[in-house]
Amino acid sequence: MHVIIDYISGSIDIETHLFLNYHFLKITMTEFSKAVVNCIAEWSKSSAACNGNTECLEQSARHLRECLNAAFPDSKKIELESDKVNYILSSVFFLANRLSKASQGLAEFDRLMNSIEKTGKVSLEQNGNRELHSKFQKEIDDILAKYF
Repeated sequence: MHVIIDYISGSIDIETHLFLNYHFLKITMTEFSKAVVNCIAEWSKSSAACNGNTECLEQSARHLRECLNAAFPDSKKIELESDKVNYILSSVFFLANRLSKASQGLAEFDRLMNSIEKTGKVSLEQNGNRELHSKFQKEIDDILAKYF
């Protein structure tokens, strides 16, 4: 706080101010990266406990997004608001969100494959199984549309 007052009053020069801001952001960003890793670790633990339950996976993904929102800085708190900072933070958020969605899609795919196995090991390409093949294709398309 004294640094800010000194800067405003003119007691320190701009170079010192920028130097201190850089080190503050460096320390703060390290904290952000730790928080993001902790969010992903918690998400993976809770997702593993879901055992393929898509509702549980969806709840886990919501918790991940909430955790990432809490971990990322409010844009008003970053003095060096820039496209590069926004790109880094939004990329991490996007990739974590895509990973959680992909795991939900994979659970749905597992469910679909298990239901096919329960009907028997039939070839979906044989002429007599066209209806089963069409249903399988539609369900795959629905999973892709919803999660990917």
